Amino acid sequence: MRAMIKADTRAIAFAFFIGAMLLRFVPHPPNFTPVAAMALFAGCYLSGVTGMVFALGAMAFSDFVGNSLGIPGIHFYGPGTTLTVYIALAMSALVGCTLRGRTNAFTVPAASLLGTGIFFITTNFASWLDPMMGYPQTLAGLISCYLAAIPFAGNTLAGDLFFSALLFGSYAWLTRPQSQSLVYAEAKVSA
Repeated sequence: MRAMIKADTRAIAFAFFIGAMLLRFVPHPPNFTPVAAMALFAGCYLSGVTGMVFALGAMAFSDFVGNSLGIPGIHFYGPGTTLTVYIALAMSALVGCTLRGRTNAFTVPAASLLGTGIFFITTNFASWLDPMMGYPQTLAGLISCYLAAIPFAGNTLAGDLFFSALLFGSYAWLTRPQSQSLVYAEAKVSA
């Protein structure tokens, strides 16, 4: 039984992984993507290397394809900023590890908010340091960088919360005990 649940979890995670990659190519508001939610989910339900591959792979593959094809909005930044984006996603996966065995309507959004905060703080600091971004290396430049990022942060937060609810909710529904499905089906037939 335990092996079946593990296989089911991997299959579901793989479907989410493919979806996270593909949704980056669909027109969307900037930063409204499922990638951070995928990292959170992978950290929660997958272990070790598998979790990190799923967490970072969707972003890496779609970044590579998007950059190669010149798709607007999908590109690499300076090396430091790009590395920081991936580190922030890995940190979201680590936050997901804290959810193991404790997913509910409070913990998942709270973890998603924490991941969004980590992403905002780290990636915008890296953007400020990145000469390609053009911010002066002063306190005023740092403040300007964070202020310019606020509209993107709103989209990131909305996307992270939406896709976390979608991924974790879908997973809960897909892996619910079959007895609940049978009770629901029987109740529907007898009604």
